Amino acid sequence: EVPARGPAAPAPAEDEDAANPRAGAGAKEGKEQMSDQEEDEDDDDDDDDSDDEEDLGKGGLVPCTHEAILKASPKAITAISIDPSGARLLTGGHDCSIKMYDFNGMNQNLQHFRELAVYEGQPMVDMQYSNSGDKILVATTKNTAVVFSREGSREAEFSKGDMYVHDMSQTKGHIAALCAARWHPTDKNVCMTASNDGTVRLWDINTCDRKQVTVIKTKDARGQKAPPTAICYTTKGDIVAACLDGAIKVYDGRAVAKGSTQRAHNEAKTAHQPGSGTTCVTVSKDGNMMISRGGDDTLKVWDMRNLTKALAHYTELDNFFEQTQCIFSPGDHLFLTATSVRKNKDGTPSGEAVVHVWDKSTLQCVRKVSMPTSSIVSMAWHAKINQLFLGTTAGDVHCLYDPKQSEHGILRAVGKVPKKADVTSIGISSVGHIYTPHALPMFRDEGMETKSRAKRKERNDPVKSQRPDLGPIDAQKKGLSYPGNLTSKSFAQHAFKNLVGPSGQAYLQQDPREALLAFAEDAEKNPTYMGAYKETQPVTEFNNEERYEKRAKPYFY
Repeated sequence: EVPARGPAAPAPAEDEDAANPRAGAGAKEGKEQMSDQEEDEDDDDDDDDSDDEEDLGKGGLVPCTHEAILKASPKAITAISIDPSGARLLTGGHDCSIKMYDFNGMNQNLQHFRELAVYEGQPMVDMQYSNSGDKILVATTKNTAVVFSREGSREAEFSKGDMYVHDMSQTKGHIAALCAARWHPTDKNVCMTASNDGTVRLWDINTCDRKQVTVIKTKDARGQKAPPTAICYTTKGDIVAACLDGAIKVYDGRAVAKGSTQRAHNEAKTAHQPGSGTTCVTVSKDGNMMISRGGDDTLKVWDMRNLTKALAHYTELDNFFEQTQCIFSPGDHLFLTATSVRKNKDGTPSGEAVVHVWDKSTLQCVRKVSMPTSSIVSMAWHAKINQLFLGTTAGDVHCLYDPKQSEHGILRAVGKVPKKADVTSIGISSVGHIYTPHALPMFRDEGMETKSRAKRKERNDPVKSQRPDLGPIDAQKKGLSYPGNLTSKSFAQHAFKNLVGPSGQAYLQQDPREALLAFAEDAEKNPTYMGAYKETQPVTEFNNEERYEKRAKPYFY
């Protein structure tokens, strides 16, 4: 069964009597006869619909007659959350961003109104609205979770752990990638996160940036570390954790609050194949039934009062993703999960993803809904609006609804036509260039300066900006003159200029050879420093260039 794409509800019929108040009595009698016939036909249609619902049984409770598709991302959607009022939708996945949708503000274009980037390059793993709807808990592949406000502002970031501490209970946060995050069902300030470091940590959002409240170390039968892969709360506040060794552990919430985190008070030791990874665990609202989705392509149903053996075991449910979910219906009458689809070499799906729906009382499959596009990973079924949202690996969110059973939500957006273009909202490209009067030179007031221009001038002024002394060499590189009319080329020139002053600047224009030869005659008559040469070299001998050229050149020439 494939949902049909169509309008949310048929357009309301116009009242012909109101449109034509001058209609005669004959026309009214004809309309009464027609209305009687239409009522008979409607009764027949209602009978047919009731027969169809009786044929479907509880499968008719699934709102899947119509479909609307949100183009949320080019990559897989691994997390979906709806606020308690059913007015907003969150989607996140491998594109490392969160899209926020407001059903009351959307139209038929189905566009998001805000996009959030939690951590660059970190895909979304899990996210959830709080029970009051004012906060959003987000977990990525990073080792820290983040709490956002309803409008998308970052309110808190959890503390990081020390990766060099061996005992995970002695560090103040996770040291490996997160795999899940959940709010407490009754306490709005408490939440928990699970990580690949083998711990489940409870947090108070008021102190989460400094430390956690409690640490639960999940271990296998031999006492070795068994990283959790999925977690959830029961309605009473008990903690359910599915581990990589295939076991599902249940911890008493009251005992954990008192510090007892060593052992689980209930456990299904061989729930799924070890190493396959349980992708999701969910507990019904009455707290008596639990369903688990395994990476071994199975779905199992458990009685929370006795976890030694599963009540039902469903196989051949392909699961290729670590976030594939399973959920209960709003009234706990049904439970459902979806399958994955292999891809061909050209990237197209080789089959159809199927949403399997089972009856909770009989444990029999009552309905199957096919999705021919791609694999289904994330799921959410809201009780207030009675609509089913499915996140796929193609980046689409399929919104399934039934105009007869669903209300508000996506129905508001599907039935709303976008506003027509207005003259006030016309683009600049169609109008041409727009000139403001004071932008033209003839109208510009030279005496008036903008703040940015005044700040730019102050920044270039060395006195107002209090620029430090650059020195002669750096000043020359930047094209700036050092104190004095001439720019010094070396530190020696700079020191000489400061010592001698402007009167000694003539040395720069002198020939150093001529200045030295000016003292040659005086040096010959009074040899103060060269007197030793009168005995060793009475006749002055200069270097002979011809003699130097006749020398043998080295081999490397």
